[in-house]
Amino acid sequence: MENKIIIDIDNTLWDFSPVFWKHLRDINPDITPPQAWDRWDFWEVYVSKKELYDAIHRIHMDQEKYPPYGEAKPFLTSLKEKGFYIIIASHREQESFDGTVRWLNKYGLPFDEIYLSYDKSILFKDCCAIVDDSPFMLDKAKYAGIVRTGLLHPWNARTDHPLFNSLQEVLNYIESQCSSKGEDRKRNIPSLW
Repeated sequence: MENKIIIDIDNTLWDFSPVFWKHLRDINPDITPPQAWDRWDFWEVYVSKKELYDAIHRIHMDQEKYPPYGEAKPFLTSLKEKGFYIIIASHREQESFDGTVRWLNKYGLPFDEIYLSYDKSILFKDCCAIVDDSPFMLDKAKYAGIVRTGLLHPWNARTDHPLFNSLQEVLNYIESQCSSKGEDRKRNIPSLW
């Protein structure tokens, strides 16, 4: 086990859902707002899968227009300072790679590697933790036995995953899981503090 950590982008480093909602409203004005998205597949009664992915792709191609959460830079900087190797991983098409890099650099968000794919779980083997909002990705991490956490949203609130209201709380949780109770010795993970 290495000190690699997987960090999601959408709804983890920036507030994707309001922008997503605006795009989906252009397709179907009846779509409910993000506060009502209490299921991961909320969209199925409003738009087709193709419409959904087209909207997501358009947002990812314009990533540079959207600022990150205010906590994103201090969160990633703290991880880097503690020796973590940060893999920014997102369910995105490869075509959005350059825009993703420009966005990370524009806002000074530190990272070591970028992984764009529809299956982040192949990164689990060498990683100690993942920060993500997807209940499915967090489920996979749980079964793989790696530390999992993320920000609390309506679509992941009914899960048994450790989710929080701020990236500072996420950082504190990672610290407690990666450095306490002998975890750092057992898993060779450095302490965050």
